[in-house]
Amino acid sequence: MKKGLLKLALGAMSILALAACGNTSETADSSATDSAATTTTDKLQEIKDSGKLVMGTSADYPPYEWHLVKDGKDTVVGFDIDIAQAIADELGVELEVKDMDFDGLIPALSTGKIDMIIAGMNPTEERKQSVDFTDIYYTQKDVLVIRTEDAATITSEDSLKTAALATQKATIQEDYLLENFPDAEIQSVPKWNTAIMSLTTGKVDAILMVETVAKQFVSQNDTLMIAEFDVQSDPNESAIAVAKDGGEFLNTVNDILTEMKDSGKIEELIQVNTQLMEDNTAE
Repeated sequence: MKKGLLKLALGAMSILALAACGNTSETADSSATDSAATTTTDKLQEIKDSGKLVMGTSADYPPYEWHLVKDGKDTVVGFDIDIAQAIADELGVELEVKDMDFDGLIPALSTGKIDMIIAGMNPTEERKQSVDFTDIYYTQKDVLVIRTEDAATITSEDSLKTAALATQKATIQEDYLLENFPDAEIQSVPKWNTAIMSLTTGKVDAILMVETVAKQFVSQNDTLMIAEFDVQSDPNESAIAVAKDGGEFLNTVNDILTEMKDSGKIEELIQVNTQLMEDNTAE
């Protein structure tokens, strides 16, 4: 009789233990889900609480972003900077700009060193595996920058199939050159200024870059020009990148961008910064 009661008691205890284990697992799963949800939606509040919005960029891309000495101080300016400032103002926080190599931007965002990337970045499918993007805020085409002395011989993309070409590392321009010029010598550099130097010193024959930026570099050097033929690459579509599962922060930035586009503010900032670049080049 006692043995029967003991077995019954042990059986009851086993059932309770199993039930307890099951509840613990469900609680853990629920907590993990809640934690993940918190992570995706709290970035906006985190920025507001810190009082600072940290923007990552590569400031060698006029008039998107570039260095300008103002009142004796080296300052990063450009319409991307002004867009970021408008977002910071709307959130009621201070803007901090971190300048780095273009290929270091996504790793910096993914590891939380910056809150967003505004650097004329294209929302490619490959990049979307690592970060989230806003809607497109600006579209441009690619051009080839060449030396004026080579205008008579460089008349099409076929003229450059075995040439030495330069572009910026980790860009869609680099992807285009690697795919379409397999027999060319491709130099991928961290900064556009390095590519320009390589072109002016004869180390490369052409540079593939966005038209707006190319015009600024050409305007500063009368030995360079934009090749007079179309490049067959896809248009450059610029968007702002935020960390994966951007949640409310991504939605908020998108809303601000939409308002700026609809009001004509972004186009105004582009014109103002293009003029700023031209004025300082003239000086």
